[in-house]
Amino acid sequence: MGYEDFTTDDFATDTYFCRWVLKPDIQTDAFWMEWLSTNANRSREIQQARRIVLVAAMEPGNDPTEQTIDELWQGIEQRTQSKPKIIAFTGWRMAGLAAASILLLLSAFIGYRYVFEAAKTYETANGEIRRLQLPDGTMVTLNANSSLRMPSSWSHGGAREAWLTGEAFFKVKKQQADGHPVKFTVHTDDVDVEVKGTEFNVNTRQDKTRVILSEGDIQLRLVNSKKEMLQMKPGDLVDFSKAKQALAIRKVTDTRSWYSWKDNRWTFESTPLSEVATLITETYGFPVRLEGDSTGNQKVTGIIPSDNLEDILASLESILDVTTEQKDKQIRIQPN
Repeated sequence: MGYEDFTTDDFATDTYFCRWVLKPDIQTDAFWMEWLSTNANRSREIQQARRIVLVAAMEPGNDPTEQTIDELWQGIEQRTQSKPKIIAFTGWRMAGLAAASILLLLSAFIGYRYVFEAAKTYETANGEIRRLQLPDGTMVTLNANSSLRMPSSWSHGGAREAWLTGEAFFKVKKQQADGHPVKFTVHTDDVDVEVKGTEFNVNTRQDKTRVILSEGDIQLRLVNSKKEMLQMKPGDLVDFSKAKQALAIRKVTDTRSWYSWKDNRWTFESTPLSEVATLITETYGFPVRLEGDSTGNQKVTGIIPSDNLEDILASLESILDVTTEQKDKQIRIQPN
């Protein structure tokens, strides 16, 4: 494919580029990372095009109008000269989008590659997302500040086990031995998640384990519990804390919104700002101070890009009546 003469608009409307931005896989990731390594001077156009694609994808079926694109471009130019600015889009679920930060895309995507070699421990740093392909073909997306530990190799038909700290999305490849399915187990401090081929998200933060099932079936074995295993069905969300011995299960209508982080988006639906602040700390490692008695109770609804901290803070300023400040590795949010 000849992309050397592409403009930002050309990239944003190219099918192969959009596939990489929205649903990256082994082939698209390898192609675009190689292209960027040899066309580093195009990183600005790529970053801007990527944000346009993310905006257009926030609400399925809604394409940006020419006016919207013009507004976005104005915001991009302003963003290069001053504080991040939000461009509002009438009728979109997303309340605002921070205009593009001019960053080196290779740095932004460092660690966001597929890893094929087996290793005992995979880790991610602040703001880093990492895609892994395990020896059995299982795909894992590891969220920021997380680790996945596993044996250096699995024997065919033998136990497939991994130990998770933090958060990860699993797409487990089905495997059989002697005509029987081979289970795949994810261990956390609270539960053992046993599957045979399915898609699910596991989060071990905030002193509990949260499991969300997207496809297939899951059996949860509660650690140090005499209760029978819990059978999960698609759409089930389970919270369990071994320390508190508290189990909660409920149905969710849109499981994808709970793990939209793996596509560089956060989805909120009347989410208290205090919870968003905790998410920022977990992802980027910066403590967040909320000033004012009721600031943390303000509700956030919308979809915002999550791969850049400045954009997140600017989005919150657009959605809520607050002002944000990042200084000395600390974030302050106060009411206007």
